[in-house]
Amino acid sequence: MKKHQLTITGAVVSLSLGLLNIATAFAWGPERTTFTMEKPATYPTFNSITNNPTIGDERDFVRVGEINAKVTDLKNEIEVVPGRQYLVYVYFHNNASSTYNDKAHNNSGVALRTRMSSSFSTVLTPQDKGTITATITADNSNPLSVWDEAYMTTKTNKVLLHYVDGSAKIYNDWKANESVMPSSLFTETGTLVGLNALNGVIPGCEEYHGIVTYVLQAEELGGSVEKTVSKDGLKYSESVDANPGEEIYFRLAISNTGDVALTNATIKDSLPEGLTLVPGSVGLRANESTTTEPLSDNIIATGYNLGTIGTGNTVYITYKAKVTGEFDCNGKKLTNTATLVYDSEVKTGDSKEDSASVTAKKADCEEPTPELDNCETNPSLPECQEKNCKTNPEMEGCQELPSTGPLEIVMAAVVVLGICGGGYYLYRTKKTLAKVESKAKGKEITKDVEPKETEAKDLESKEVDKEPKEKSDQ
Repeated sequence: MKKHQLTITGAVVSLSLGLLNIATAFAWGPERTTFTMEKPATYPTFNSITNNPTIGDERDFVRVGEINAKVTDLKNEIEVVPGRQYLVYVYFHNNASSTYNDKAHNNSGVALRTRMSSSFSTVLTPQDKGTITATITADNSNPLSVWDEAYMTTKTNKVLLHYVDGSAKIYNDWKANESVMPSSLFTETGTLVGLNALNGVIPGCEEYHGIVTYVLQAEELGGSVEKTVSKDGLKYSESVDANPGEEIYFRLAISNTGDVALTNATIKDSLPEGLTLVPGSVGLRANESTTTEPLSDNIIATGYNLGTIGTGNTVYITYKAKVTGEFDCNGKKLTNTATLVYDSEVKTGDSKEDSASVTAKKADCEEPTPELDNCETNPSLPECQEKNCKTNPEMEGCQELPSTGPLEIVMAAVVVLGICGGGYYLYRTKKTLAKVESKAKGKEITKDVEPKETEAKDLESKEVDKEPKEKSDQ
């Protein structure tokens, strides 16, 4: 299996041949003693429980899916489509019983200098399946390292995958929650994970588990065109609203994201009825240049032959269009499409296209007066109390005293006794999964549990403040 190397801020991502061969044969490795939630390990070992109530067999701890997919729907294998982003999910859990975390047992259940490393294939083709690999290592775990793989396929001729800068984060119920992981995550040595700090100290039991996620961007190798529209020529998007007589800006970004030059690259745009090109407004600039060169108005009629576009280069074409015609207050969506045609070593006459739209409507349209019901105009009515409390729970008379029911009592007992049981495990793991899902969708979750103070804090201050010398990987 061919593995590609990725350079991120000077760090080269690769896998040793021996590790790769084992991972290819088993998808995860190495073969190791397994445990259950009812009978955890008596020593530090990672991702070896087979009946995790949320993720199943922990040996399968690397998952991948589209950025907006539910975390519980992430898979071992996914088809990659250019232009989309993908979330990589890596789970880690020290399976030692919490009994062995205390001083009476010489803290023998606590994993020290726990590290994670990850890599992924940077080029996908229909013939070669790509891989995402993660390895978890600790100085005193048995085995010293465990790893797992997920897979990526594509139907597109060539797809480039790159890491979205700053997207790698750790999630847990401790102070290190949502910390950004350093780029050393993508090296063979990896980077430390942790609870209150990224110091490698991971006690045994489920409440100390964690998740690391990062985002990959998929791009098609070759030519691409992106069309956007703006009201002011500064902030561009896929669509805007405009009134008759207004002038709006269109921008075309023509790029070569591939590894070979594009020749005979021709770009042509189109304007639907209701939009008219403003004569003399067409301009071109290359890459990040601040100088715009004027072009003829042929962008709409015959288009332009841009010649050769080298690898990694982008050409920008901008112009103005005027909204013409009569429109009502409901508005009409006017969509125009730009088409790029080019030749390359891979294919002759390849083409890409993209669209942007303007919703044109009559100016000075009055908004209809909303209909109000009795509860909106007179909320003090007795029959409105229940309805108002649903929309405004902070309103006087809506709040209830907190209750401590059987569930809270059981959960408190589990924490006090240090039992690493299935019910508590399910509760905590689902809670963390919900966090990751929310962050992947750009939402926030209000914490309902403050970080716990455990013996891990003592270990961190005693064992980790004195940073041990870095040891080389196996």
